[in-house]
Amino acid sequence: MKELGKWQIVSMIAQGLAMISGAVQTFVIIRILSVGEWGIVQLATSIGGALGIYQHLGLVSASTREISSAEKKEDIFKIFITSTAVRYCVTLPLAIGLFFYSKSLAVNIYHNESLIIPLKMYALSLVFQGVQGILNSVISGMQRFKTLFVYQIVISYVSILLYIPLVHFFRINGYFYAFLLFNIISSIVLSVLAFKPLKGKLILPSKKDFMRLFKEIFSISIAIYVVKILYTNWEKLGSNALGLFNSPEVVAIYAFAMLYAKKIMSISDSVTTVNIPVFSERYAKNFNEFKETFVKNFNKLFSLIVFIGSFASYFAPDVIRLLVGGNKYNESFSLIAPMVFAFIIYSFVNIISSSVLIPAKMAKSMVGSYVFLIVGSVLSFFGLYKFIDLLSAVSWAMTFGSIICLGFMLYWIKKKMNFSFFNIDHVVILLQGFFIAWLCKVDVFWFKIAAFVPFASLLLWSLFVSKFFTKEDVMSMFRKFKGLVPKKLTSRAE
Repeated sequence: MKELGKWQIVSMIAQGLAMISGAVQTFVIIRILSVGEWGIVQLATSIGGALGIYQHLGLVSASTREISSAEKKEDIFKIFITSTAVRYCVTLPLAIGLFFYSKSLAVNIYHNESLIIPLKMYALSLVFQGVQGILNSVISGMQRFKTLFVYQIVISYVSILLYIPLVHFFRINGYFYAFLLFNIISSIVLSVLAFKPLKGKLILPSKKDFMRLFKEIFSISIAIYVVKILYTNWEKLGSNALGLFNSPEVVAIYAFAMLYAKKIMSISDSVTTVNIPVFSERYAKNFNEFKETFVKNFNKLFSLIVFIGSFASYFAPDVIRLLVGGNKYNESFSLIAPMVFAFIIYSFVNIISSSVLIPAKMAKSMVGSYVFLIVGSVLSFFGLYKFIDLLSAVSWAMTFGSIICLGFMLYWIKKKMNFSFFNIDHVVILLQGFFIAWLCKVDVFWFKIAAFVPFASLLLWSLFVSKFFTKEDVMSMFRKFKGLVPKKLTSRAE
């Protein structure tokens, strides 16, 4: 439990620093571009992202698992070559198709010629994106976490240096010039970092090795692949659907609310890298220890996500005005609370998938739950749009879809594993958090500052009463964080 917590904290810190630089970059770009231009950028990335997800194939997680268990260093490069070859069988046709059909998509379907160059740039970027995940799996599979986390932080600042000047000079097209350059640089740097320790061990797989590794990797990756496709299409569903019948400004308002809300995903995303190998090992060796460790860890992550997400929504109007530097996205404020909670709930889905369903190889249950993610969202939208405005209906549909997905996931875990860990305490705390989040609509800064302490104290009290968090946990986290600080700094402070 201690090692698990340590690496999760390190990963969160790295993700947090990268997220801060990403947020700075995004809000500077939003200041530069008009609402309409930002809407076109988001529409192009939604189209490209919806296609690009099909290159995923679940190969990163599967490759990480195989590399972690490799007996020889020579096998690591063989796994890399096998995974990369499989990925490019999908990536190259997608990139070529998007490049040559970008004009048709832009003019005939979306009726906007401004999308042509962005889609062509996105297509070229897919070629370089294809290898990055596999290179990441080489580094993480070899447990070179320090290298990986330092890279994530540094490359996020390189991104700022690319995007801001190019967007300033070339507007919409500049965003995608930067996107292409960023992916080229990332692929080159990751290649050096991944293969430097394997010098002299870069041996190509034989035909027999290739077929054996293909079967081992693909048998694990296919379920993860399907889930990734379902999630990405769920995430892009609102923007893509709104773009067909509404102006870029409408897409921009919705996409901005999602952009803000989605930042809460950085917590669950940061721990999945650690959770998959740790919980897979514990599930195989000792099921009771697996359950005990997961419950304790899940409750702590649950507490952190609800607390941060609730107050991120609570202060959203003030934060957004500060970062954007104006009122041009004020229309998104009413969408923030449901969108934040859609991603809070999905964060739990993400953690459960990586920590329980993948280690237990419950592929059908995982895929089935994600099917309900999309189906639940679509049905919720059709049940809501006649009673509330269009943007609110899409936002609330995302929330209800994630709740339905989580419900089915918990049901199948209980049924197939006789394992239950989500109870009435979790529900009550979620409702309490949502009430706090909903107060983002109260746009009175002095009231929010005055009410922050009692609201935060009440939520923390609920977490301690539910025993999701204890005093010992707080002290343990402090010691772990202190252990990450260089000794020279702590000795100077003393």
